[in-house]
Amino acid sequence: MISISAKEILLREFKWDDLLQYQSLRGDAKFQRFYSEEDSAPDKAKELLEMFISQSNETPRTKYQLAVVSASGDLMGSCGIRIESPGHASIGCELGRRWHGTGAARYASIALLEFGFVELAVQRIFAETISENKAAIRLCKTIGMHVESERINDQNFKGQEWTTTILAITRNEWQDIRARHQPR
Repeated sequence: MISISAKEILLREFKWDDLLQYQSLRGDAKFQRFYSEEDSAPDKAKELLEMFISQSNETPRTKYQLAVVSASGDLMGSCGIRIESPGHASIGCELGRRWHGTGAARYASIALLEFGFVELAVQRIFAETISENKAAIRLCKTIGMHVESERINDQNFKGQEWTTTILAITRNEWQDIRARHQPR
């Protein structure tokens, strides 16, 4: 069972007790604005929670979708890292509106980078997000990721075309950033 402490939050495996809080987070209209209608459906939270719990029991394990929990025990959202191909992993983070701007997404994302580069020994970690999701792009840049590419109008939902931005960081880039921020 994975459990990672990061500043004032905890990343841990999901459990069935999280369902009501997770449904509440995913049911928020602002939370759903960059998700397709299918991904915003009321039953989607239960389906996802079931998948996350199932993935935690896989061997070998390649997907780690973790609950982001506050110091007081509230479910804040989820974050995950998935090995997509040898040496390459993707990350993602979703928090409820109440925790936007608190730094929790940054702490969770930094913890995922460390987990991916150290524990999973990947060479490159990337994130994909809807280009209009400026907060997600800003988050990725604050943890050292850079824009690699954009896929123009590659998604269609909510009656419109959406462009996807891909950001990434390599293990060497991450190590350089860590070395610059280590106390001397």
